[in-house]
Amino acid sequence: MPEEPDASESHAALHTGRLVLTPSDPHLAPDIGLLVEGLAQSSLLGVALEREAGLAFAIGPNFLSLLTFAGCAVQLRDAPQTGAHFSHIRIPPLSPHPRLVVGRNTRAPRCAGCRAPLSDWRERVDHWAAHLHAGVRCPACGETRPPWLWDWKQHGGFGRVFVQIEEVFPGEAVPTPMLFEQLIRVSGIGWRHFYIQD
Repeated sequence: MPEEPDASESHAALHTGRLVLTPSDPHLAPDIGLLVEGLAQSSLLGVALEREAGLAFAIGPNFLSLLTFAGCAVQLRDAPQTGAHFSHIRIPPLSPHPRLVVGRNTRAPRCAGCRAPLSDWRERVDHWAAHLHAGVRCPACGETRPPWLWDWKQHGGFGRVFVQIEEVFPGEAVPTPMLFEQLIRVSGIGWRHFYIQD
């Protein structure tokens, strides 16, 4: 099965979704301490929350300035309530190698060359985890490339470090250029985003 960021009891009910930020190069991993410090200075992160694995934070004062929300009736719960999901930010522990993060909304990735879908991708996930440098041959055009170079269409992706913005419906929030600039300034590397639903 694909590796996913740690699930907690707050995700027992149907998950609204999460916006996931990760370095563009899935092999790169910025220093987590510097990443947290930079995101706290930009006020994306609020106070630390207690979690079982990784780091978790309340949303900070600039949360709505660093993300653009679509729609006219965006509702965010920004504090924990019994039995209810709430918006917060999680940073799971660093992975030693690129891992695939997918959800129930993930579709078959497409070949970057011919755009053919890799329909049996779920059956390949265990092999990718065990053979980190294995290429994937496109069944249509025959080109071989690593699984992270397939087009996952913002519904999944590979990385070692993830900043997860919880309880955001896929496509509802988009990182602003200012947020990407802050991530680049803190880490020295480019970033991308995608959306997951558990």
